[in-house]
Amino acid sequence: MPNRLVPSILLSLAAACAVAQPPVAAAAPPDRVVVSAAPIGARDARTLGELFRARALFEELRALSPQGELAFRVLARMDAGQSDRLGLQLLTAEGRVDVELDGLSRFRLAPSWLALPAETVVRSRLRDGSVTWRSDVRTPGLPANVRRLGDLRLQCKLDWGVPLGRGGLGLGGSDCEGAHSGAMNSQFADQPVLAIDLVHGPRRERLGYFHLHGAGDNGPTRLLSGLTDWAHQLKDHMYRLPLHDKTWPDDTWVAFTFMDPVVRRGDEERP
Repeated sequence: MPNRLVPSILLSLAAACAVAQPPVAAAAPPDRVVVSAAPIGARDARTLGELFRARALFEELRALSPQGELAFRVLARMDAGQSDRLGLQLLTAEGRVDVELDGLSRFRLAPSWLALPAETVVRSRLRDGSVTWRSDVRTPGLPANVRRLGDLRLQCKLDWGVPLGRGGLGLGGSDCEGAHSGAMNSQFADQPVLAIDLVHGPRRERLGYFHLHGAGDNGPTRLLSGLTDWAHQLKDHMYRLPLHDKTWPDDTWVAFTFMDPVVRRGDEERP
């Protein structure tokens, strides 16, 4: 057989085999994959149910703060310059009711709110994620630069046990007593902080810089990665305490040394 006929014969055989084979069924399309995620709750909103639950827990844990008074605090999280535009409101069925904030961005629960549904929302006018919530427990009669350690321990249990803290992330109040309690519970002073001393009787100890301005966010607080995106102005006020250290009793004073205010050229008042 001439060599030039071989390719033609092979092609003919291949074509015949192809005709003889049953058609291959088309592969069924893969099942449709639906990717969904639970929506992230607005970090600037809380319900009356959460706030009254915090007050109930406050009363239950009164031993930490026998003379303490409870308020709630809302702060501009991403831009401290928005503090004047927090615009806290109660969203009732009849309409929006403005909630007045004091000079430290705090408010107290009104007795009339008990008559409203527990799901009634309290929120800021700022966009979602622009504010952070904290409880505020203070024993009256202390110097302006002093807080009581038991009050702040109770704040932690309210912020993380209810929860009221960042994003409604429930870590549980027991985390306030763990070794990393200081890393897990950030607080914000009334003014920018320069230093903090723990004082009990003759004992006095200055906290290290790890406890100030979010300096620990590269350490244990990496557990909260993505939740420590504070505005720089807010970090000036930020601090954490060794709440788990029981060698410091609840009546320990937390004494703040605040930064001098910035003085600009032409200002008439000096610090």
